[in-house]
Amino acid sequence: MLAGNTEANPTKANGGPFWERFKAWWNGYELSGKGGKLNTANKSAASHDVRYDKASFEWETARLRLVQEVWGEGFATPGGAEHVRTMVKYFALNPAMSVLDLGAGLGGATRTMSTDFGVWVTGIESSKELAEAGMALSVMAGMGKKAAVSHFDPTNLELKAKSIDCVFSKEFLFTIDDKPTFLRSIENIMKPRGQLLFTDLVLAQPGQSSKALSMWKEFEPETPHVWAVQDYKQALAELHLDIRVVENMTEQYHKMVTKAWGDYIKLVKKRGVAPEDSIALVNEVELWSRRIQAIDSGDLQVTRIHALKKDTNRLMSSW
Repeated sequence: MLAGNTEANPTKANGGPFWERFKAWWNGYELSGKGGKLNTANKSAASHDVRYDKASFEWETARLRLVQEVWGEGFATPGGAEHVRTMVKYFALNPAMSVLDLGAGLGGATRTMSTDFGVWVTGIESSKELAEAGMALSVMAGMGKKAAVSHFDPTNLELKAKSIDCVFSKEFLFTIDDKPTFLRSIENIMKPRGQLLFTDLVLAQPGQSSKALSMWKEFEPETPHVWAVQDYKQALAELHLDIRVVENMTEQYHKMVTKAWGDYIKLVKKRGVAPEDSIALVNEVELWSRRIQAIDSGDLQVTRIHALKKDTNRLMSSW
């Protein structure tokens, strides 16, 4: 088994902790807690009254506009198309293969894999809002069939057994409560020699608890049910999945988050923020500040795991 670095060593943003710098952003704008407002009392109206008007689609909310400006078109989480390409190189994808994008969000990764490698990708997402928007984006891109995104219930994963060559997931499994059952369902839909590749938010140690973790969990839209790497290793081994790579990606993830938000700040300093978008901005900043605080504490990490389903038929024939 190949293994990457598993020590917690998240980076700090240049110039001080991420959240301290973020709260002082935009030359004096202050962001309050959940549901708060942008405080512009100390700024002249002329400097920030620039409006950014853009035609909206029926499915497009203030949050969906915001996350795509931060993470890239079609993405609701860190790591855009180039990051996806780097990750899925382990799959060695070709047009004959089928892929499941688990927790597809707005379908950015779904469409990237289909476009770049000619594969049919099924994107499934537990959030109805994201799934509907993701499918709309796929249809707009002319990929409504080859890169479809649909809503699914994580407690009832209904897909044909042994039908998928590769399962891809990016920071989604931490939202699943009954992970042993869910992972068993994933293993069941994988073909022999099928591959599972995912990144996830994980605890630095099994069963770990702390103030930073509690503060992070209370603001998440979906209640986190977080495992440590050791928990995943045990569960995957029990499913007879051969773990090929375990890599600590915390530092890379931290850099992606801070760079994306830093670029967004530069953008809105020039362009401004529409008043109707301010609540979505405050809430999204609070969400990501708490995630980064939990990572900076050393209690929360980001890990990539790549596993292979053993070809049981081949093994039995060799007995």
